[in-house]
Parts: sequence; structure tokens; C-alpha cells
Amino acid sequence: MSYVRREAFLPFTRPMVGQEEIAEIIDSIESGWITTGPKSGRFEEALQAYNGVPHCLVMNSATTAQEITLQCLGIRPGDEVITTALTWVSTLSTILLQGGVPVLVDIDPATLNLDAAKLEAAITPRTKGIIPVHLTGLPAPMDEVWRVAQAHGLWVVEDAAQAMGASYRGRKIGSDPRSVFSVYSFHPNKNMTTGEGGGIAFHDGAFEARIKRLRFHGIERDAWKRQSKEGSPHFDVTEPARKANFMDLQAAMGIHQIKKLDGFNTRRGLLFRRYLELLEDVEALVLPVPGDEVHQHCFHLFVARIRPEVAGMDRDAFVARLKEENIGTGIHYRPAHVHSFYRDFYREHPHALPGDGLPHTEWSGDRLMSLPLWPGLTEDDQDQVVAAIRHVLAN
Repeated sequence: MSYVRREAFLPFTRPMVGQEEIAEIIDSIESGWITTGPKSGRFEEALQAYNGVPHCLVMNSATTAQEITLQCLGIRPGDEVITTALTWVSTLSTILLQGGVPVLVDIDPATLNLDAAKLEAAITPRTKGIIPVHLTGLPAPMDEVWRVAQAHGLWVVEDAAQAMGASYRGRKIGSDPRSVFSVYSFHPNKNMTTGEGGGIAFHDGAFEARIKRLRFHGIERDAWKRQSKEGSPHFDVTEPARKANFMDLQAAMGIHQIKKLDGFNTRRGLLFRRYLELLEDVEALVLPVPGDEVHQHCFHLFVARIRPEVAGMDRDAFVARLKEENIGTGIHYRPAHVHSFYRDFYREHPHALPGDGLPHTEWSGDRLMSLPLWPGLTEDDQDQVVAAIRHVLAN
């Protein structure tokens, strides 16, 4: 069958918001609880139940959530935290904003997650913890991460921004107490959304009061209750803090989105595996791994990597050609250490990079692209994506 260019532009993702969420938002507006209120508490309870964690608190973004975790863990200037460069820059920036030094290790080229075999060599007397990133929704190799952390007295914070609904050894990400904190994201391009927002899952209840303070001006108790009948207008500020609270308008979406999450992820998995079948003979692409019984993917992204020597063009040219065919893609991610700020930072802190560099990270970072994937993507849409890829490579 001859190739036909798609008429309308197809983005690489799109949020799935239904009438239930819309009705709940309207209900919030009419109730008068627009900012933080009772629905935010309901959403936190739903997150705890879904992920099997005793505590989960929500705030304005996953970036703020991770910054708060590091503040709770007492990061001080010069303290080192091991992580990966193949992540959104906030993973590194939150470390730096607390005065710490992000120490980078290379990735496993098959999974794109950090290579746990590289962790031991990155540890110094200044190392305080490890932040593994569950990139694309595929869980990182946590058994080895936890083993190394325990052997060296380090804490673990899981960057689970892309991993809502993923599981490791049959347990939802965030449910294992060997990680002090796990951080979720509810950005519009994630598997479930609240517009913006993030959450911190944790097991030690001693952190709860401080996290609540740090997300809202340093106020000691649930500040929103001062506006309710049982509340008092008086409050006390016990430490300086940001304003990063979560709104009931966001929770109105979240309490319905989380009910749909498993269905969303099942659909994502079907489309993910269908891409693998449709593209398995395309030698110009390196296809992603679908996970296994240990690393249970939530299929957040379908990240393919181009082989320029086979395709006859580099990634950027390929992405531009797909755009001409009305097919959108994403770049997840340009490695953090090649951005201008971090390039300069690591020139000044060469010890924070491995001696042999980050060859797998840089190879993948130059070649990766995210193909369109979300629950509302149709098989016809997907067929058009694949047809466009074959057309561009053939021409």
C-alpha cells in the first residue's frame, strides 16, 4: 500500500482527562475549596492505598518534592549524591540547590537506567546517598542499589517521576522501606495527571510534620484547616520554607485519574508491545526493552534510538523529517551534563564524573527519541507513525 502523509499533527503525548475530572473540578469551584482542602487529603489517601505506602504527601511539583526530601535528609554543602545524567535536569538541580554535588555514573545501554555496577567506584567519604531514576517507567535495578547503599551507610531516594504504576519484584514503586523517599510526578505528560503536581512517598512517620511545614511556609500544622469550622485563625511558623502546596482543583483530577491509572497503563503496554512488533525489522532503530517479571514497566515512554550509520541521518534530522510528516516526537533526555551550566560545573568538579566518562549515556543521548504513546492513541495513529518512519528511512 502506498504511503499517505498524515493530515493533522500527532503529538508524542496528550493527557487523558474525562468528564469525571471536569465535574469534580466544577464541584471544587462551587464548594469554595479551590486551593488546599479536603480533596487534597483524599488524593493523598488514594495514593497511599494504590502504592502500598503508609505516608504520601503531595505538593506543587515533583521537583519541589525532591528538593524537600533532600532538605529533610540534611544535605550540606559539599555532600555528594550519586545519580544518572540521563534524566531531566531537576534530578541534579535539586541536589545543587541544597549545596550538594551530583556525582554521575553511566547507564546500562539496554535499559537506559543507571548501571548499578558503576556505583561502588563512585563512592567517596563525602557520599551521602543515591538517587536512581526509573527512566521511561522501567524500574531501575533496585536490589543492587539497595545492597550498595546498605553496605556503605547511604540513603536511597527513588526518582519515580515517570513510574506511577510500575512495580519492582511485584511491589509498587515507593512501597519498599529500603528507600527513604520516592518521588512521583503528575505533570500532564505523565501516566496520570493533576495538571501539575508531585508527591513524596515515605515509611517513617517522623518525616511527616516537617514535610508539611516545608511545603507551606514553615507552618507547624495543617494550615488549610484554619479556614474551616474546626480550625483556628492562629498559626505558628517554626522554620523558613517555600510555598509549594497542592490545590483541591488539582486533587479533583487526581482522585479520578488514579482510579483510571491501571487501565491507562494496560493500554500503554499494548501499544508499546505493538510498536515492538511493527518495528522489529527496522535495522536503523534500537528498540526499548519491555521489562520483565522483576522490572514491571508502566510504559510511560517508548524511547527508540536511531543508528545514523544505517539511517543515513542523525537523530535531529530524523526527528525533523518526521515532523514534516506530521509526527511529533520527544527527547527524553539530552544528558544533563551536556547542558551549558553543567558542562561548566563538571569542568570545575571533574571528580564527580567517572574517569572513563559517560560513553553509554552520551551515545544514547545523541540518538534517542520518544515516539507517540498515550492511552488515547489509536492503532491507526500508530500505523501512521510506523509508516512515516519507514517512509523517511526509505527516502
